Amino acid sequence: TLDNPVYLQVGDTQSNLMKQLGRKLRDNAPRPITLVFITSGSCTNIDVMYHRSARITANMQYVPSLAEDPTWTPTSATLPCTPPSPDGAGTPGVFPDIGNSALFNSACTTEAPPATLALTQGPAQAYVMAVPKLSQQTAMTFEEAYFVFGFGTAGMVTPWMDETQLFIRTVTKSTVLAWAANISVPAAQWKGTRFDGSSMVVAALEGAAGAAAETAVGILGAEVYDARRQTLTALAFRASRQYAAYYPDSTSTSFDKQNVRDGHYTVWSPTIWMDNVDAGGAPTKPDARYVIDLIAGKPVTPAPNFSASEVVARVGLVPDCAMRVTRTFEGGPLQLSAPPISCTCKFESVVASSACETCTTSCAVGVCRDGYCEEK
Repeated sequence: TLDNPVYLQVGDTQSNLMKQLGRKLRDNAPRPITLVFITSGSCTNIDVMYHRSARITANMQYVPSLAEDPTWTPTSATLPCTPPSPDGAGTPGVFPDIGNSALFNSACTTEAPPATLALTQGPAQAYVMAVPKLSQQTAMTFEEAYFVFGFGTAGMVTPWMDETQLFIRTVTKSTVLAWAANISVPAAQWKGTRFDGSSMVVAALEGAAGAAAETAVGILGAEVYDARRQTLTALAFRASRQYAAYYPDSTSTSFDKQNVRDGHYTVWSPTIWMDNVDAGGAPTKPDARYVIDLIAGKPVTPAPNFSASEVVARVGLVPDCAMRVTRTFEGGPLQLSAPPISCTCKFESVVASSACETCTTSCAVGVCRDGYCEEK
């Protein structure tokens, strides 16, 4: 029997988060929780949560606790789990306690969420165009991307003229929807070879050998790419009306997401976390809201025995409190923002190094939080 299971249906770009957070929560003595999850496209996840349209009947997965497997690491395989029949009627499968979209829900539907559903905006997820490590390509512009993925071979953009080597996603996936909004090519009209999962895009890119290594390009969530940097390279991207191409990070080898945070790299989306609520707006499963609040960087009770913000940062996501830009719809214009509570110093201490002053109780300037003098 799993301790306090919470059932989730999430985008596959969130798999690394599920594994790392899942391990921590299994061993969270103040409130142990088991994340039992399955991956699907963001639009599918939204539909399931809005309409309770389909139970999860396929095998799900979870992460072992320290007691179960002390040698387990985030690169290890998860364990399989057959979903129970919680209604007691023998109906197979469960409805998710938490659903996830890795982009604005409005990119999938204009329908308003039902009153029985709460939406919480979580950390930002960047998306990249990746090529095999042997490729000599370093950047792609908005105009090139428009012709490569909008016209394929007929676009005549060297070296990306072989449509069989353009590795893209199916139309319900956040990865292609986010990129579609940023290069003005509707997701259904993209040229290329469509894959259902991020791991399939990774495998196709890693399998591109010889001449194909130069003509291959694929789209991935930055969280997925960051775990595959030994075999893949992200292209810098010059957005429309920009004068230079930028990586999500300050350099091609860093992990600081600096250019996402300050608005130079434009291809990113918020992650949206959905859970069920009663008529009064209270969560019907408090453990589910506890998990969502941890991901979103909100205070929880009881406090966990680990830093959720560190988990979020280490998997390549950017918490809202470290962002300096915002937008209101997928691919929309960026606006400068100042979060009411900053965590930039803490975030940078995890992903790079922080130049902020350290503290224990107070600061001459700013607020002492998590060991650093944050601006507010």
